[in-house]
Amino acid sequence: MPAITPSTVQVDVRGFVCPSSLLVALRELNKYREPLRTDHFTIELLVDNQDSTNRICDAVKSMGYDFLVTDTDNSYRIAVYRTRALKETNL
Repeated sequence: MPAITPSTVQVDVRGFVCPSSLLVALRELNKYREPLRTDHFTIELLVDNQDSTNRICDAVKSMGYDFLVTDTDNSYRIAVYRTRALKETNL
């Protein structure tokens, strides 16, 4: 039976401050760059530091990914994904 790629990977960087949280996020984005090229894969980053959230979002945007930030109780959830329209314009 072939391995099934998960549709969502969650990475918890709560308790980390920049640059550690950014480095962990970048490592995971690079680790899952192939699945992120599909429309069916998302990385959720859990962050509890506003500065880290801003820096991670800046990096994600510069890498050509879309993201959605959700403010939850005392933390932020950054969903990183790539839409088909964005993928087609960057080929």
